[in-house]
Amino acid sequence: MIGVIIFAYGAPSSIDDLEEYYTNIRYGKIPSAEEMEAAKERFRQAGTADLLGAVTERQAQALSHSLQNIFIEKVKVYTAYKHTPPFVEDTVEKMVQEGVTYVITLPLNPLYSKTGTGLYQRKVHKALEKMGISIPVLDINHWHTHPELVTAIANRLETAVNWLPGNVHNETAVIFTAHSQPGKPETHKIYSEQFFELARNIAEELQLETWKIAYRSAGSHGELWSGPDIKRVIQKEAEKGRKGIVTCDLLSLTANIEVLYDIGYDCQSLCKELGLEFNRAELLNDSYDFIIALTKIVKERTFASDLFQNCLVK
Repeated sequence: MIGVIIFAYGAPSSIDDLEEYYTNIRYGKIPSAEEMEAAKERFRQAGTADLLGAVTERQAQALSHSLQNIFIEKVKVYTAYKHTPPFVEDTVEKMVQEGVTYVITLPLNPLYSKTGTGLYQRKVHKALEKMGISIPVLDINHWHTHPELVTAIANRLETAVNWLPGNVHNETAVIFTAHSQPGKPETHKIYSEQFFELARNIAEELQLETWKIAYRSAGSHGELWSGPDIKRVIQKEAEKGRKGIVTCDLLSLTANIEVLYDIGYDCQSLCKELGLEFNRAELLNDSYDFIIALTKIVKERTFASDLFQNCLVK
């Protein structure tokens, strides 16, 4: 059986799980009552169950069906999380118990970083090594410029721009965003280069005249983080006389509280203060075109790998 493992930051199943979730994020330090109430309020404002966990599970189900069309052997897609069960190690153990003989790791964030997608994949290899299991593993990375992905995001962005009043279209700036990274720029060179490449490809497909790069979600501690910050970019665009802002995240393709706030609610409030029209490009989530894009990416990478030649539908 072929086991495909997809990853996400965390998937609390109830608002009651949030304290354990944030304690894990803080390496065992329990948040204060005030911090927990603020965190809970963010989830309450979203007005739905945690989207990241719910959508990730649906992505796994959809991929299990679509990927079966390219493999002779049975395919099952598993989920694993960094800060909630099932953790990567638990998922790898389950895969082995269920008879997986080939492993494909498929991070659903298109931008590679050692502390992001790289960390999840290293955990898979270490878990197998710790168990003394020798199973072929294919790590799928660097798919950020795949045409199917570019088109899927471009379609959402075009819809978001067109939603704004027609009289501001020519004075609207598109701001592509990704999570800020700590440390000097050279420490996350691949990440920032892939961010720019994906943004450029989308802009070229839509023939955008005005687009910017910005970062979100920088840490609050006194450490160097990649910039410019998205709020500062919005302020500068307002000073230039822009009338509209559209944000489009290129790291998180699945809805989550952090991105909904940082380039959604917070930026919307700022734009309202500045008198700007605002909209946010919809995330891909478990949409048909995203699942098909991922399926094609997996197919292309496995066809190019010697590991899977006897498993593929020719």
